[in-house]
Amino acid sequence: MGAKFKLAAMAALVGLLTAAAEPEIQGRGTPEGDGFIAEHKERGGGNVPVEDDGASGLSDRYVRVDAVTCLQLNDTNYLQDIVDAPGACDAGEAGFMADPDCDEYWLAPLWVQRVRDDGSYGAPEQLSDGQCVTPADLAVEAAREFAVMKVPTPPVTVQGGEPMLVNVHYPAYTTAEPQELEAVLLDVPVVIRADPAQFVWDFDDPYSAGGGTLTTTEPGRAWSEGDPLPDASWVGHTYSRLGEPGTDVGTAVDAEGDVYRSGIEVSLTTTWRGSFRIQGSSTWTAIEGTITTTSTTAPATVTEARTRLVCEDLHGNDVC
Repeated sequence: MGAKFKLAAMAALVGLLTAAAEPEIQGRGTPEGDGFIAEHKERGGGNVPVEDDGASGLSDRYVRVDAVTCLQLNDTNYLQDIVDAPGACDAGEAGFMADPDCDEYWLAPLWVQRVRDDGSYGAPEQLSDGQCVTPADLAVEAAREFAVMKVPTPPVTVQGGEPMLVNVHYPAYTTAEPQELEAVLLDVPVVIRADPAQFVWDFDDPYSAGGGTLTTTEPGRAWSEGDPLPDASWVGHTYSRLGEPGTDVGTAVDAEGDVYRSGIEVSLTTTWRGSFRIQGSSTWTAIEGTITTTSTTAPATVTEARTRLVCEDLHGNDVC
């Protein structure tokens, strides 16, 4: 494997298998093919049965842990033994753990401790060797995790007071932000990221020229005082026709003879692209496939803005 050896800190048990007096993966091992089969050693000595409470039952226990090499500290410094857990070397021996020459993520060997018929746990068995894991090894799992990732639905806003008027360009915008999720894939900790990549705006306007949909890669922006008046270069929409009163749903005429259309709902479909990186790495790997979210505004009304001759000024004074 091209491994180098370094002195490992042996104080903490790499742990998972047991509670206080239960058997653990901690024993000397013997070479077996490409791996090592550990001999069993109990904490405190003796065989400690594990009770089955009859409710949840017992199941085989799995752990990933690196093998430790015990080196006899004398003039010859010969290889003493191989053990499977930190702290298992005898007095006078130093523990060295293999530090694999791995550019990506090192996945320790997998061990299992199986349940015996009497309810106790058997000797640990090694199921697989350690291996270097690369992003390519995780691509399928990353795509599966991304496909069910819960991304907050970004709000959609059409700026302008109600009722809106025909032939006015109203800016539309959203506040979609990249989202990240920490996950564990095949025992490897990763970060999955969702980035907003495309926005499809549906302005619920089948009657105006050009239709009522717009596709952008920008989230739009709000108009602020001092900005130029919004025009067609802004993400937004202009309602130019309202349909035929009495024929098209939602279109009617008010008491003053103005045509209006009510119940207009603007929707935004955001497409997200995914990527992931192994924790500790700065390199992001693209994920195949996309996910989408859809948001909708509250119903609004658009009406005509017709000019009329009147005999009163803005203060109610008769000017005719």
